[in-house]
Amino acid sequence: MGRNLEAREGFEVLALGVGLPAGFPEHPLPVAFYENERGPRVMIPLGERYDFRRAYLESRKSRDPYLSPHGFFRRLEPGYHLHAFQFMQEFGPLFIESDTRLQGDAWWLSLSDFWDRHARFVAVAKLWEDRFQPEKLRDHWGYIAANHELLDGAGAAPLGCIPDLKYKYVRICPSMPWEWEPYRWKVPGSDTHLRSLVYDLLHSELILHTQDCLLTWTRKTVPHDEFIWDEEFAPTRAFTSLWGIIWELFGLDVEHTYSWKLCEVCSRLFYPKDRRSVCCNTEHQSLWSKRQWARRHRTREAKEPR
Repeated sequence: MGRNLEAREGFEVLALGVGLPAGFPEHPLPVAFYENERGPRVMIPLGERYDFRRAYLESRKSRDPYLSPHGFFRRLEPGYHLHAFQFMQEFGPLFIESDTRLQGDAWWLSLSDFWDRHARFVAVAKLWEDRFQPEKLRDHWGYIAANHELLDGAGAAPLGCIPDLKYKYVRICPSMPWEWEPYRWKVPGSDTHLRSLVYDLLHSELILHTQDCLLTWTRKTVPHDEFIWDEEFAPTRAFTSLWGIIWELFGLDVEHTYSWKLCEVCSRLFYPKDRRSVCCNTEHQSLWSKRQWARRHRTREAKEPR
């Protein structure tokens, strides 16, 4: 499948609105390309059920975000379709377009939509990860400013908006950087304002993308002194899409004292043991500390008079 539209040669490019049959028997993996889409559409079957909460708890326990769907999703190489299939094989599609929701049921999935949503999630995640690093934060806002039209379409509403019963959606965020006059990027205090906007945008994104959440109840069997066993019931949040789950889990990470970080040595995501941890293991932490010491030592020598 390659990346983006690399595999389009040899396929008929369909106009938007043209329907697709149940499958293309001449191809091992049914594939179709549409005009103005960044990736192909592929037919995929529904796999086995799994417990996303258990996967999340295991990822926190192991300090490995990649064991959870939102961490694995953050890791994908943009536009690389093999990574999309590996993700879906492990955690499933972002949305299930199946009436029966039975294992093996198949439907056409848009990889263009998959990668657009991936771009939106990663863009917001990077803002959060680097909210205390002004230079990186400016770069991330610059990317969003340059691609905000694409990111706006990767969801139920544009960036900075939340669902509304009357108007479909309403905006709750203040003006975004791409709406500013160019000079405002250089105004003193703009770095603080850019960081403040991270919290505004993340708040609205969490509300928007978890709107398919349903309040339901779970039950479990528990021991009982007199009757051997009993049943307990508890309220819980349920979702109809993996897209909503990804944002739910990211929100839970933000709620935690220590959300994930990027290792300063290998750039791997990890859950730190404490706030001082900046690397994914003790070996990298030691190497990073030595590099920091060497950098400070060189800076001090450069400042000393000769």
